[in-house]
Amino acid sequence: MVIGLLEVSGRVIGSSSLKDKRSVIKRGQTRIRNQFNLSVAEIGHQDDRQITELALVGVGSNRVIVEKELQQALKLLESLDGLEIYEAELSYL
Repeated sequence: MVIGLLEVSGRVIGSSSLKDKRSVIKRGQTRIRNQFNLSVAEIGHQDDRQITELALVGVGSNRVIVEKELQQALKLLESLDGLEIYEAELSYL
């Protein structure tokens, strides 16, 4: 069994309130949950109106498959309007 963890740090561009930020983050979380077999949650900077930290976790029997899903989810986050990713770290547990 392989557990992949992708920690992503980013900035919500043009966000003037927590409501604006959460709208962008929620949109990304929903798309990831619908398209991939991954869990996703905001794990840091929840009270900051622009900075965010997300964790994505995938579990599988094959490391290549888990890594592929996490990389595709990262590309999805990078393509979201209003979200700039500046750091992403992939690790296995």
